[in-house]
Amino acid sequence: MTSLAAFLKHPFLAPVVTFMGDPRKRPRMLAAISGLLIAFAQPPFGFLPGLLGYGLLLYALECHLGNWPKRTAFFMGWLAGFCYFLVSCFWVAEAFLVDAETYGWMAIPAATLLPAGIGLFWGGFAVLYLKLAPKGWIRFVFFAALFSVFEMTRGMVLSGFPWNPAGSTWKAGSAMSQMAAYVGVYGLGFVTVLAFCSIGVIRRGKGAVGYAPAIFGALALLGCFGVGQTRLMTTHISDTGYAIRYVQPAVSQAAKWDNANFSHLFFSYIGLSKAPPKPGHRAPDLIIWPEGALPIMWEQLMDPRTGTVEDMADLLTDGQSLLIGTSREDGESPAGKPIYRNSMLALHRQNGRTRIIGSYNKFKLVPFGEFTPYQDILNPLGMSALTHFDDSFTPGERTRPHSFPGIPRVLPLICYEGIFPALDMTSYRPNDIMRPKWIINISNDAWFGPTTGPVQHLNLASFRAIEEGLPMVRSTPTGISGVIDPLGRVVPGTAIGLGVAGYMDVTLPGEANVTAFAQQRYAYPMFAIMLCLGLIVFGGTYSVGNRPLSAKKRA
Repeated sequence: MTSLAAFLKHPFLAPVVTFMGDPRKRPRMLAAISGLLIAFAQPPFGFLPGLLGYGLLLYALECHLGNWPKRTAFFMGWLAGFCYFLVSCFWVAEAFLVDAETYGWMAIPAATLLPAGIGLFWGGFAVLYLKLAPKGWIRFVFFAALFSVFEMTRGMVLSGFPWNPAGSTWKAGSAMSQMAAYVGVYGLGFVTVLAFCSIGVIRRGKGAVGYAPAIFGALALLGCFGVGQTRLMTTHISDTGYAIRYVQPAVSQAAKWDNANFSHLFFSYIGLSKAPPKPGHRAPDLIIWPEGALPIMWEQLMDPRTGTVEDMADLLTDGQSLLIGTSREDGESPAGKPIYRNSMLALHRQNGRTRIIGSYNKFKLVPFGEFTPYQDILNPLGMSALTHFDDSFTPGERTRPHSFPGIPRVLPLICYEGIFPALDMTSYRPNDIMRPKWIINISNDAWFGPTTGPVQHLNLASFRAIEEGLPMVRSTPTGISGVIDPLGRVVPGTAIGLGVAGYMDVTLPGEANVTAFAQQRYAYPMFAIMLCLGLIVFGGTYSVGNRPLSAKKRA
């Protein structure tokens, strides 16, 4: 049998072993490995042991970092973040390949520059941890709290990008995910990082005391699991009786923008919307079309010359409503230029007449997807938004619940908005009549193609259902569409998978009791910030000048 020593001398492994054996390079390699491990813990991979990467990162930051420890720590944190977001967000390249002739050159830069930019948050976290962490094993609590503060910061700075925060590692609808109903996904992330980074401060040879952090972390996980399991077992979800149909034509983004396919796409939506009800269901009260359902603006769709007006007018029966995602013009700017919106329009037919009864304009826009930051500078360089017209979208007013006649009060989230906790900043109380009854998330996940993006997007959006205690209906053109109950679980039999064409008739589930998160909103962020400050002020730091104390002295 080949010995381990001989195996490690294999030509393919020798460079890695040599690199890891160099004390100056080992921390950097450990940081990169930690980022990869944490990334593969996220859905759809679900390799939960990868969460131990948080402990590995803490351990790596406490190695000897040479003569420039803060600079090295920043690089290590950035490297871990780069690896994490490279795995998490590689699907972003797919969006630029839809129109490869125009935007294809941006695919590889986008897939690498995004992780490189977002990784700066991890770099900032690492250098502050090295500089400010308190003495003793309690520093793992500081590690988790400071990491959470930076997670929240990246969800807000420069319009925010809260994709795959630590808390979303747990599959939405699982027992662990239910903690989001109490402290939100960021609070769940704090507990997650706290539990798994604790192994980084274990000190063997000190008896039970040396393992106290890991024991504490394990107990925290068990406590959260118990609370979550109790919520799953005791929450009763009623049936509202409100009938909804969502349609999914399963036409790729590239095919959608081919003018030759317009007629087929339009009549696919019409046919799916007017099809007979599924067995056991009645005719729908509401029909939902996804974000950007058709590759033309609303004004063009309603132009008699397009040939679609009569079919749209006859789409609904009396008493039916339609929620449709569409781009449209909304007046002019002070400079006289058209204002473009990414909107959801609500239509209702009564007494043989279909009319618009309300609208919601997307508030949180995707940088470079729906608008170009500093477009006066970047547009001449060829870096324009993927909007298929000559300007960027303009954001609407902040997201809030809407009441449309004949439709239960709803919180609208268009695509990207589904990954942001508490876009609706209102705090609700039990029996609050202003509280929405459900969430609608119309999205265009066709941009992501058959990658991990749609699966992760579904998981992230499902956390909004848990946080708010509300059911959610997701409608996308290529999948994954479905109904999520107030506990974050996809209701069995309601999902339309990736690349599957069809429609689904469902009954809207009722809401759960108003959650602690919906009542408190900002309690956890304030707790994390105050915890960091308290540990810094009262714990003292283990940094001395530019060089950290040895592990022996810290312990």
